[in-house]
Amino acid sequence: MSVSGTVREHYTPLADYPHVRGNATLRDVFAAIAGNRDAADPFRNVLVLDDADRLVGVLGLHDMLHALLPDYLKHQPTHFEGAADDVESLAPLWQEDCAEQCRLAAQAPVGDDVTRISASVGPDEPLTKAIYLFATHPVNVLPVIEGGRVVGVLRLVDVVAEVGKAVRHE
Repeated sequence: MSVSGTVREHYTPLADYPHVRGNATLRDVFAAIAGNRDAADPFRNVLVLDDADRLVGVLGLHDMLHALLPDYLKHQPTHFEGAADDVESLAPLWQEDCAEQCRLAAQAPVGDDVTRISASVGPDEPLTKAIYLFATHPVNVLPVIEGGRVVGVLRLVDVVAEVGKAVRHE
């Protein structure tokens, strides 16, 4: 493997990567990543796919936590009397309700919290294209698309590891 190779040599097949369908709940998402929590390099994102394995988006760790927040912490409140950008001062109010909010959020669909991914790669494209996309897009994963369907995921950490080998001349 090297940076002169193709995406196919580096991506994780969809069967080995956590993914859920578009109607998944937050419980489903956390269950999808729980299986490798103790792995040396755990997954930090869950792909969200439609029934035809087309990409809907991704849920990262920040998205998962954001889905737990009560409405008054998710968006800028319109009737908050404090400083306009001091919403975080409301976070302690959530202390008593956090466990209950987690139980309620477990049943809620995650559709509103999915992050759309604007870049993808094909399995036979050069790895250098993926390096470019990672360098110019704020994403940690690139879906690998073949025939309109997601067949796998290329992770930033894996690409950086290959780039590191090239930089160190290994």
